[in-house]
Amino acid sequence: MEVLTDKHALLWVGPDPLPPNVFEALNGQWEVFPCISVRSLSDRLRQAQVVLVGPRLSDDSDSRELWRILDQVDASGSVAVVLLPDGLAETHLLARRGGQFLTANADAPPHELAAKIEAAAALQPAFKKLRAEADMTRVTMPRAPASYEHFEQEMRLAARLQRDFLPRALPQVGPVRFAALFRPASWVSGDFYDVFRLDETHIGFYVADVVGHGMPAALLTIFVKRALQTKKITGNTYEIVPPEKALAELNADMCQQQLSACQFCTAAYAILDTRALQLRHACGGHPRPLLMRADGSIQSLDAGGPLLGIFPGESFPAQEVALRPGDRVVMYSDGAEEALACYGHPDRDGLIAELQRLRDLSPEHMALRLTAKIDERHGANERCDDITVLIADVAAD
Repeated sequence: MEVLTDKHALLWVGPDPLPPNVFEALNGQWEVFPCISVRSLSDRLRQAQVVLVGPRLSDDSDSRELWRILDQVDASGSVAVVLLPDGLAETHLLARRGGQFLTANADAPPHELAAKIEAAAALQPAFKKLRAEADMTRVTMPRAPASYEHFEQEMRLAARLQRDFLPRALPQVGPVRFAALFRPASWVSGDFYDVFRLDETHIGFYVADVVGHGMPAALLTIFVKRALQTKKITGNTYEIVPPEKALAELNADMCQQQLSACQFCTAAYAILDTRALQLRHACGGHPRPLLMRADGSIQSLDAGGPLLGIFPGESFPAQEVALRPGDRVVMYSDGAEEALACYGHPDRDGLIAELQRLRDLSPEHMALRLTAKIDERHGANERCDDITVLIADVAAD
């Protein structure tokens, strides 16, 4: 039997040879080890980063075999990507089952499969560590209190993993700088955000919110982050994907996924030309970002689009706006509206009033004061929804 290595090891449980789209998705980055017999699966699983399961579910016997595979995957701490036969919806059977796996159509394009495999690989180290700690817990603390302590430790590790997917440092490009407030309602969050350089003068940033809370929503955030295409590279050239196209492609990928437990998300995505100070943005079912002008006025950026992951083929209209020195763009999740709501008034009123009150502060201090205000009103551990605020500031002349 071949010995699997920890680095870039992928276990292929399916027919030989690899399907062409799978072969292209792996792009030479993975050492592939075939496993035709499920009987030999358990020994190999503990050494694999990702398990890629070929199409099954064509009949009851295939369904039972897939269940046995996923049971072994769960026990090993590995993460699986399950390929489903063409024409078979990402079945409610799998959605109801739950576990350490993602799904994709067997005929999915290579870039989508690559995103799923990368997401699974990112989850695998945490599951491996949790499995090892679970084994140690059973030995050292077999009584009931250990179960709670183990669960708490699992959630701490999951929260740490999710935070690893957030930007470690927010870039400053030209006159533009960023600050962020990120406060999950529990250990893990259905909210997430990112800020990234696209080239020397363009910077992309977004806030997204997966429906629901807890671990199911948090797992989907990883897929969404991986599936959102912001730049396409071909040879020595590249193309910056405009926000409206990036959201449309993300929507198509999510609709193909057809999840039932966390079936949609919202997002606001913008690209800023830091030299021309031209902002282009699009939204998918998300609260409208706010533009705080240097003259003291506040306006909504009204490009609106549907929820992501519900209907394929949707379009997401884009809006362009010219920024000026001293302007500030604020993206946020609906949890921020709720946390700062003025009683008897629309939720946005409280958020807008607080932003107005803090408008003379730096973006970093604004984020800190918003955090303090939220904790003052609700307590640091008594929030009913995830809260994210992302601030993009154009320095005054």
